[in-house]
Amino acid sequence: MEDMLVPLFFLGSVVAFPLLRRQMIHRHRMELLREQAARDPVDRAALSGPLPEPAAELALRLPEPHRLYALALLCRLQDALAGEHAAPLDVRNRFLVTQARHDYLPATLRAYLDLTPAARARIAARGQSAEALLREQLEQISAGVSDALRLDHTAADRLLTQGHFLQDRFFQERFEQQSAVSGQTPGG
Repeated sequence: MEDMLVPLFFLGSVVAFPLLRRQMIHRHRMELLREQAARDPVDRAALSGPLPEPAAELALRLPEPHRLYALALLCRLQDALAGEHAAPLDVRNRFLVTQARHDYLPATLRAYLDLTPAARARIAARGQSAEALLREQLEQISAGVSDALRLDHTAADRLLTQGHFLQDRFFQERFEQQSAVSGQTPGG
């Protein structure tokens, strides 16, 4: 019986020691965080500033024809990234669509919604309207996304690489065959 208890105790301590050590480290870190929070009561959220509004909330504040267009574009971007029928995108196009979804569209909507009457008058003095500029920018984002969804650079690059490989391979074989027929060696 003692012959089994010693190895069992040893094995138990080998397994238990890392678990106890991890628990002690975790407990120590939690105590440090509590002490730091007690010493530094500054609200971290106040330092980082307000969270930006999501594009959907911004789109709902647009006037009617632009609201529908922006929401449709937002749905298209969301479907392209995580939808049920999401197209497999290469890295470049996924980055472009992600940027359009999280940066370009919200920045465009925010810029339009932040227009003051003086800013609208300045745009009108240039012979344009804020609504026309918004529509144009939304169309540019949509066209860029359409191009990204139609293009698959990785597949095209693979096909081009394969074509170059085949061309080099068969050119080399033809050169060797012609050299063998004429009695010359390929090396010289």
